[in-house]
Amino acid sequence: MKLKLVSAMLLAFLLIAVASAADDVDYSNETQNITFEGVTFTIPEGFGQSKGSEDFNELGSDGQTCFYVNEANGEIIITVISDWMGMSHEELYKEGAIESTINGHKGWNYTEDGLHYFGYVHDDKGILIGVTNQTRLYEIII
Repeated sequence: MKLKLVSAMLLAFLLIAVASAADDVDYSNETQNITFEGVTFTIPEGFGQSKGSEDFNELGSDGQTCFYVNEANGEIIITVISDWMGMSHEELYKEGAIESTINGHKGWNYTEDGLHYFGYVHDDKGILIGVTNQTRLYEIII
């Protein structure tokens, strides 16, 4: 069930990326800490939140996605699944992913369709972050 959800999240990421390209975005001149679905992340300077979003209620899960872009076509996609209910990070494994730790969070790193992903569990929430520049993962995850 959770593996199907992760696959659906990846498809949603691609759909959001296409739909969000035309959104009116206010770019920030400073780094911002945001709290999304109860989890805090850092959004680097130069990024603005796109209006594109996706929820996973139709998949039987309480999850939300937010999307940030910058003028140089950089992307940050954050999905938080609130009802992970004690699942471990092993359930976020995707074939070919490499187990790694980013800022103290153990999870899985992989690249697909030009985006670098890191999936991990934090406070009983499944989190999947996709970025165009892999080093951004170290800035975003706190």
